[in-house]
Amino acid sequence: MLKLSEANARGLCTESLTGRGLPPEQARSCTDAIMFASLRGLDSHGIISILPGICNSIAAGRIDAQGAIQTIRPNVLKGNGAAGPVIGEATMRRAMEDAVRRGVGVAVAFNCNHFGAASYYAAMALSQNMVGLCMCNAGPSVAPFGGSKPLHGTNPIAYAVPGGVEAPIVLDIATSVAAHGQVHKAVRRGQPIPVGWAVDAEGRPTTDAAAAMKGTLLPFGAHKGYGLGVLVDLLTAGLAASTVGTEVRQGDVDREHAGQSFFMLAIDPAFLGGTDALKDRTDSIWRQVRSIPPAEGFKEVLVPGELEHREEARRRRDGIPLYDEDWTAIVQGLARAGLPAEDLAAKYAPAAT
Repeated sequence: MLKLSEANARGLCTESLTGRGLPPEQARSCTDAIMFASLRGLDSHGIISILPGICNSIAAGRIDAQGAIQTIRPNVLKGNGAAGPVIGEATMRRAMEDAVRRGVGVAVAFNCNHFGAASYYAAMALSQNMVGLCMCNAGPSVAPFGGSKPLHGTNPIAYAVPGGVEAPIVLDIATSVAAHGQVHKAVRRGQPIPVGWAVDAEGRPTTDAAAAMKGTLLPFGAHKGYGLGVLVDLLTAGLAASTVGTEVRQGDVDREHAGQSFFMLAIDPAFLGGTDALKDRTDSIWRQVRSIPPAEGFKEVLVPGELEHREEARRRRDGIPLYDEDWTAIVQGLARAGLPAEDLAAKYAPAAT
């Protein structure tokens, strides 16, 4: 096992992204999104996959390092091939600006690409004591309930609610049983996936991660996750007048409405029951959850996002844990993107534990 320090991880991201041509401020946006995920233990959406992914997408022309986000309408943005985290950040800022004036702000974006962890953008609202909600659609990889072929993407939903003396409550979930990145990780490590995650290309249940990659993921909670996945498509691409379901094509920046779409909502509680009142209720949820005895087989009952909150404190202190194959995947990915990967690996090397 290796440990990559927060400083080295941030340095590797910044130097790699600027080395592939991203302007410094855009590299900062991407680095912040990557670090948020990596520090909170959302490894499938952190430095292992998103950093090489962005760098290779720039090299292949799927991301335009000089792409300028276009305002189509006051609250509708077109990504124009810019990096996903850059578009995501701009979209949530637009929503927050409206929330300052009106109490609620909504913004959408289309012609986008992978932005990492949805909770990063929901959590942006916390800086203004706001509630944040983020949704994102994606290319088809999840079957509808009862189906054997994919209809839509993992279509994540994330929210962040400010706390008072307690930490904010932050939740980030895919509407599929598992995120696609978790299956990628299983393939990389040669591990099986749990029963119920996916079906193979013939629609048969499988625990083979490689077969799942050729098949389709399943919605969580059967018809419930399916229904929420469709909602995400309609609130993101539907409101942005872009593509939904099987029409979504990622990585094709030349099509007018190609790529993913984002939905961002910000709520200022000062316009409603009050900021302090909301924080007090958030703290009350923490206290109430702690008062509930665990069921058989459980050691404790947790607030949504509590594990990630603990993990962030641990990783800031001890570093980001990586398997040898994870570090190899990062270095090889940067090499494929045309970067001086061995030099970067030597400069920002993780420590062996």
